[in-house]
Amino acid sequence: MAGPVRAPLRALLAGAVTAAAIAGVALTGTVHAAGTPLPAQVFTPYVEAQADDSLSELASQSGDKYPTMAFLQAAASSPSPSASSVQVPAIQVQVSPSSGTVTAGSSTTATVSTAIINNGSNTSIAMTVSGVPAGVTASVSPSSVNGSSSAALSVSTVSTVVPGTYTLTVKGTLSGTAATSSATYTLTVTGTAPACSTPSWGGTQVYTGGNTVSWKGHRWSAKWWTLGEEPGTTGQWGVWQDLGTC
Repeated sequence: MAGPVRAPLRALLAGAVTAAAIAGVALTGTVHAAGTPLPAQVFTPYVEAQADDSLSELASQSGDKYPTMAFLQAAASSPSPSASSVQVPAIQVQVSPSSGTVTAGSSTTATVSTAIINNGSNTSIAMTVSGVPAGVTASVSPSSVNGSSSAALSVSTVSTVVPGTYTLTVKGTLSGTAATSSATYTLTVTGTAPACSTPSWGGTQVYTGGNTVSWKGHRWSAKWWTLGEEPGTTGQWGVWQDLGTC
């Protein structure tokens, strides 16, 4: 094509180009790899267009009768892995049986089963037990298991434990990851609550610092003035200090 190139360069991003005809003038496309400098006869300004854009519309928008076109090949990008294809480490903990009943002063056991769903190179699962009330001890042996395995949950009580139903939580944590799994064990303790020589708490009575009461098998000491606050419900930093079983 004779004469200087006067029209803005139109760049079409495509994987492969053969030929194009605009306004009756045949132009042969040249494919350049991404990052390769443009030929000397091609200059800016230019406009980038997608492969499905209309060539005739681009030509009319240029404002020139005979626009010059060049073709660039865009480098293919690697698709990012979808969230569903990423394997997240996961484990599962189960307790069987999930409940048990004991008389105060006796003990019981259950089986803890573990399974690894997606672990990568991690296999060690640390076991813990929470929610254990006063007068009850509970532990998992061994305290760490490897992969899909089993362990023993041992629960024992003292004779002075307050009868009732308690929920223990057995938790497994996969080493080196944030993967955890928990299962509950419902413990029912039967028997008679121990008698206390200390006067029982009264909901309408005023107590001041140093006063002691008995409530639900435990002795409690007031830290400061209180009225209507039930012992055992105010927490570690509350008004009542737990002095243990009667």
